[in-house]
This record gives sequence, structure tokens and C-alpha cells, in this order.
Amino acid sequence: MSEHQLSMSVPLDRDGFLRRECPTCEREFKWLPTPDGEEPTPAPTAGLFCPYCAVQADPGAWFTKAQIEQATAIMYDEVVAPELAEFKKTVEGMNRSGGLINIRAEVTVDEPDAPPEPEECDDMRRVDFSCHSGEPVKVLDGWDRDVHCLICGAVAA
Repeated sequence: MSEHQLSMSVPLDRDGFLRRECPTCEREFKWLPTPDGEEPTPAPTAGLFCPYCAVQADPGAWFTKAQIEQATAIMYDEVVAPELAEFKKTVEGMNRSGGLINIRAEVTVDEPDAPPEPEECDDMRRVDFSCHSGEPVKVLDGWDRDVHCLICGAVAA
């Protein structure tokens, strides 16, 4: 099996925050990515904390549904579709008559619709933490309960 490395860009809001989604409570929030060239704050061994429900999860588990849909579409376009085209060509090559084995096969491929281009709106309110001042988050405007630090889970003052 071959290995493929793909990349995609994810838009930031005007303040540079990246939209994320808790894998447990499924609420969206935003965090501030570490600028290129800077060392990120190390994530706890058990993972980052959700600002809403304070449940920890692996740093790679926070993609939104739209981000996963976009990544899936890129993977289909760059990996799956070329492999299916090659498979179709191989099967159609077997459809020749006069050989020892005669196979009549037809391959049709239904391509999924492309997801909309990702956009980022400037919603949510910023929350800063005294425990990890370089790790602010943005939470839903109407959220009126505790907001937890991504790194240590402490409640914002």
C-alpha cells in the first residue's frame, strides 16, 4: 500500500483564530494557532481540554465536520479518483474478444459532489486565561457557563 501526503488550507477569522469542534460535546469554538517558527505550548499527555465540557481529547481530534468533509474531498480527488480511473482502464482492457478468457465488465464511478469552499466568519467572543496567557479561545457568543483552558482545564477568571 502506498503512502500519500495531502495538504489543505483552513481559513482563519480576522483575529487569526481557527475553528475547532469538541469530539465529545460537538460544540464549536476557536483556538489561536501557534505562529510558524514558534514552539507551541505542549499539550497534556491525555490531550487538550474542551472549553465547554472540559473533556480531554487528542490534539488531532478537534476537526469540525466541514473540515473533515473538505479533507475527504481532497483525498478523493487526489488519491481515490486516480486509482478508480486506473481500475476502470484495466477492466475495460479485459473486454477484448479473442483471448483465452473473455470478460464482459463495465465500471461506472459516481463522483461525490465537491464540498463548498471553506469560509470563516468573525463570530464568537474571546476568552483569555491567566494560567496560559498565550492560549486564548473564542466561544459561542451566548455561552454563559464556565470556559476551560485548553491546556490545563482551569476555568477562566
